[in-house]
Amino acid sequence: MTRCVRRLSTTGLLAFAALAAGGCGYLRDRGNDAMDVADVGFTFSERPQFAAYYDFIPVAPIGYGDVEGWFAGIGGGQICLWAPHTERSYGLILWGQEEVNFGTPKADLDAMTEERRNEALLFQRTGLIGMIQGPFPGPAYLISCPHYVHLGWIGGVASPRYLEMLDFALGWTTFDICGDDGVPRGAAPSEESAIPPTATDETPGEAMKTPISHIK
Repeated sequence: MTRCVRRLSTTGLLAFAALAAGGCGYLRDRGNDAMDVADVGFTFSERPQFAAYYDFIPVAPIGYGDVEGWFAGIGGGQICLWAPHTERSYGLILWGQEEVNFGTPKADLDAMTEERRNEALLFQRTGLIGMIQGPFPGPAYLISCPHYVHLGWIGGVASPRYLEMLDFALGWTTFDICGDDGVPRGAAPSEESAIPPTATDETPGEAMKTPISHIK
């Protein structure tokens, strides 16, 4: 009995030490994983817009959506109180195309290169034909069921993300199947702010004055 108690005590101490070693980063990642399991909230727009779109994990997209406005809820792994929101979706069952973003202003999206903009909008094609054409859905929405409805000036989003649910469950063992642990959350930076100045943009001698903290 005493030996069993000692083993349990040792196991508990090891588990506590592992958690302490991970510190706040471990708990932060678990919290972020929890917010990734679904996009849920309300959409708002200044002018009448429309969306009625559904995609079944993600092999059977159907419907249409084109919304530019604001979002309140949990979206893209973030708590959004009144965040810029973009959603464009087209689904013909065998072929579909999706773009969605929570938090990046339209002006910043327009300032990006096409490649970076597609990344910020999680641009992907769905349906059997669409996935062959590509780009193939990334892990964030690979096994998910997006639901977008917007009628006039108000709508809703309800998109369970099943692979992220599994990632959340396994994350407690530090197994990160979606590769998103430690990734900062927030709106994607504009293309202009994402590119640091180079030495060729400065006059001779000024390059040496660049703070070390700005050198990447």
